[in-house]
Formats: sequence, structure tokens, C-alpha cells
Amino acid sequence: MTKQTDIKKLAEQMANSMNSFNDIKDFQKQFMQSFIDTALEAEM
Repeated sequence: MTKQTDIKKLAEQMANSMNSFNDIKDFQKQFMQSFIDTALEAEM
């Protein structure tokens, strides 16, 4: 399982690279798609 400190570091890195609300929305969409794809692959 991912440690809370790892999640915080990732969030800080992402926050530093986001320049607009659209960047956040695009990241969220890509992240969710990747998560869903990975979960479906694991299910197969």
C-alpha cells in the first residue's frame, strides 16, 4: 500500500506542475482512466 508521505510528495509535485483548473481536470481524467484500465486488466 502507498504510504501517506508518498501520496503527499506526489500531490506536491503535481501541484507545482499545474497551471490552471483545466490542467487539474485533464490530470484527473487521465488518472482515472489509467486506474480503471489497470483494475480491469487485473480483473482479467
